[in-house]
Amino acid sequence: MLKKAFYAAGCTALLLAALVWTLSAASLPATAQGDATEEPTLAPVADPVLGDFDPASVEDIDLSEIPILPEISTQARLVYEQGIAQGMNPAVFSKIGDCMTDTPYFLIDIGDGNYDLGEYAELQPVVDQYTASDLNPFNRKSQAAAGGFNTASLVDSMWANPEFCESGETPLSCEFRIAQPSVALIMFGTNDVQYLDASQFDYFLRTIVAEAIRNGTLPILSTFPTRPEFPEQTELFNKIVVKVAQDYDMPLINLSRVLADLPNEGVDPEDPTHMTTPEDEQVAHFTDEALQSGFSTRNLLTLQALDALMQAVSADEG
Repeated sequence: MLKKAFYAAGCTALLLAALVWTLSAASLPATAQGDATEEPTLAPVADPVLGDFDPASVEDIDLSEIPILPEISTQARLVYEQGIAQGMNPAVFSKIGDCMTDTPYFLIDIGDGNYDLGEYAELQPVVDQYTASDLNPFNRKSQAAAGGFNTASLVDSMWANPEFCESGETPLSCEFRIAQPSVALIMFGTNDVQYLDASQFDYFLRTIVAEAIRNGTLPILSTFPTRPEFPEQTELFNKIVVKVAQDYDMPLINLSRVLADLPNEGVDPEDPTHMTTPEDEQVAHFTDEALQSGFSTRNLLTLQALDALMQAVSADEG
């Protein structure tokens, strides 16, 4: 159970520190747009405005009806393909989030070769593509994921690791410079529901997504597990995640929809800031039993979303 002990300690160590954040994020440069042509063009990236969130804008979102896995839109393909053309690495993704992401249970076993796809053998090309990278993003430490992070922490230079990041860089900009990722796997909310209001969460999540797009990195967002202590806030914030993905026309993994059918909604009842694992902690062995746990489910859905991207890009090239 060494992984479990490490995970709990890491989240606790940074939780209080990450509560301090700034509301004055630096403005992002506008995206240059060419003249309209018959070919699809990347839509302008809207600058988020703090205080613009309208609760009515998410009232009609039914989380149980949102697809579990994304269809890769034309806009998403354009972000990805233009990013590759600008030098983003097609064999690297960045993990972006809190202690649900910065954990031994999220994708690391896949990078270490400790996985069994079982009936999902069609996902092997996804594993092969990313493990072929020298960075091996499955088990690499991301500068944009840490226990205690919320969306505000990610765009505040106070929380950048000076061992790896340059002066003035935020955790997000630092990670993008180091990894040059073609994809960003983004999941926040676990800490946000406790410390941010809906308007702040909407603003900072949009800031993250906008920066990723402008960097040439395709953001793949995810809804997050229920915080049993904050059920109404969890539902509202997950609706915001969906709305942000819709507004930017970016891919979304609706993790919370699948977790709703698992024991304890995939959340550790003894520590509700963490998801559950199988008894043997083999979170990348995709058996029916293992997929009754939160982390195994998230690992599988992440591979499936990356596979959807690979299939869409292949079809576009064909």
